Amino acid sequence: MKHNACMAVLAVMFFAAALPAAEPGGGDENAPTPEQLAQYERGLELKAREAELEHKQSLRELELEERRIDIERQRRGASTRHNGGGGAVLLFILVVNILVTVWVYKDMREQKIGRALWVPIVLMAGILGAILYAIVRVADTRSKPTESADGAGDDDNVRRRRK
Repeated sequence: MKHNACMAVLAVMFFAAALPAAEPGGGDENAPTPEQLAQYERGLELKAREAELEHKQSLRELELEERRIDIERQRRGASTRHNGGGGAVLLFILVVNILVTVWVYKDMREQKIGRALWVPIVLMAGILGAILYAIVRVADTRSKPTESADGAGDDDNVRRRRK
């Protein structure tokens, strides 16, 4: 807007400077009258306002187009985020947790360990819970007395199985 107004003022000044100076008492018939100059200035102002309005309109259109593009990007981003990529990962983690829990449960039954607390721990903690279970189980097997080579420990195993 300021640029266009400055251009209009400069044009008027240039036009006025280009006109020959009217001499008092001498009538120059080709010189524009003050009414003609005022009309010319109004025309320049009108053109400057029109240019300013066109500029504002083009800026608004650009802003609207930018908003449309942003909205379209957000829609595309939202659709790709919720297309199942995250769901597949969660499903994989759930399947792994269930498989690890089943392994721990079967191992507990084979070892005849009666601690059912490990099943929910491993189900919730997943692989970390299974690693913790394995560490505790290894520590428990090391603390048990080892069987002698002559079979003396067989009576203890038979007694445990009967209980």
